[in-house]
Formats: sequence, C-alpha cells, structure tokens
Amino acid sequence: MIELKGVAKTFQRGDHVVRAVTSVDLTIEGGEFVTVLGPSGCGKTTLLHMLGGFETPTKGTVTIDGQVVTGPGRDRGMVFQDATLFPWRTVSANVAWPLEVNGVPKRAARLQSAALLEKVGLEKFGNAFPGELSGGMRQRAALARTLAMEPSVLLMDEPFGALDAQTREIMQEELMRLWQESDLTVIFITHDISEAIFLGDRVIVMGVSPGRVIEDFKVELDRPRTAEARNDPRILEYRSHLWGLLAHAPSSPSGNGSQIT
Repeated sequence: MIELKGVAKTFQRGDHVVRAVTSVDLTIEGGEFVTVLGPSGCGKTTLLHMLGGFETPTKGTVTIDGQVVTGPGRDRGMVFQDATLFPWRTVSANVAWPLEVNGVPKRAARLQSAALLEKVGLEKFGNAFPGELSGGMRQRAALARTLAMEPSVLLMDEPFGALDAQTREIMQEELMRLWQESDLTVIFITHDISEAIFLGDRVIVMGVSPGRVIEDFKVELDRPRTAEARNDPRILEYRSHLWGLLAHAPSSPSGNGSQIT
C-alpha cells in the first residue's frame, strides 16, 4: 500500500518560491491501477518523482508498505514519455542490462530478456537496435526493461503521449493486459481524459495554484477492459464530469507564472 500524508513540495528559484504540490493526502492499495490527470503545471510529475524517490517532499511523508520513501528502489520501476533505451545496444541487450547490473549471469539475463520481449510482443525484434523500431515498439522495449527489475510498483509518466492515436490505443490495451496478468500497482500520469478513464480504477484529478488533488474519482467499469469497453456509455458521462473539473481549474499557477509539471 502507498500512502501520501500531508505531502507538499516547493522549489526555490532565485527570489521566487514555487509551490509545486501542496497538502496531498492519498492512499493507493496494492494492485490498483490509478491514473493521475491534470493540466500542465499541476505537479503531476513532481508527485510521481516523490513516489519514485527522485524528489524529497518539503513537508509530509510518502510510504510504501509502511516504509518511508527516501530514495529510488528496485521495488519501483519508472517508464518515461521518451523510451530511455541505449541506442548502441540491441533490444535484447537493453532489456537484459538491469539484470546484468544486478549480478545475473549474462546467459540467464538474456533468457529472461527473451521471455520479457515475448510478453510485450517483441520476440522477433531482440536483435534490432532502438533506432530501427517504431515509437510504440520502443516503448514496449522500455516497459520490458523496467519489468526486468521485477518492481511491485510501476510509475508511468505520460508514456504514450508521443504516439499516434491508433498506436496509443493499442499500447493502452497491451498495458492493461500486462497489468491484469501481474500483481503490479500502477500510477499512470496523463493529460488525456479518455486514457485516464479507460485505464484507471481511480482517476486522481489535480489542479494548480498550487498543485493539489481536487477529486479522487472512482471508475466503475468492469474488468477486464478490452477495446469494446471504449463504447460503454458511462465513459461519455465520466468524460463530461472530468472535463468540467479541468475546465474550471486554473491553467497555470498564480504569481510568477512558473509551471511545475
């Protein structure tokens, strides 16, 4: 279980103090898929970085299973918008890299890499280099490399934001399948309302001035969700509600206009 209690984060920029996130209280149960939705400048990424241990709260605590998060750990895997792959290594070698770094013998690491590539549908591309893959395929490879660390929590920062609409929907469905086959807890950052609804058990809606949670919205769509779920009439109702929340949220922080994503 993940708990954020009274979490706030400020940044000092010269003479200005930017309040990126304030007074966040949030509980995420193990195995949940939680999406975080909000405009630019609402602190979504800052919140994710505090969960990952890359940023330290100015106030409050972040705990996972009762342990305070003080830095990055193998229990948390991070997937970014841009697939962070080594261009000089093959896809198979990229996925095997975190295993080798942690002492897994090279042959065993490559066998595990092959199994992970099969899981994400890239079993035929292990010998390709990242530059030879499409954007969606590179994100599959980045996801496989993150899964190689066997995290219990998967943190995803708009991983499909740069993909075309069709590829984005395919990747959403693939991620859903992988999550349903695992015990992972997923926290997924997005600007896209439809994506937040389709993927999430809950949608955490954030507003700015400063970044804060304005609603914890439960998505009551059946699991498992397939492409057909996109036609559920409740999605239109949910979308209208969430759009209304975002439309009335300020588009940028007050004061100096600085934005924290």
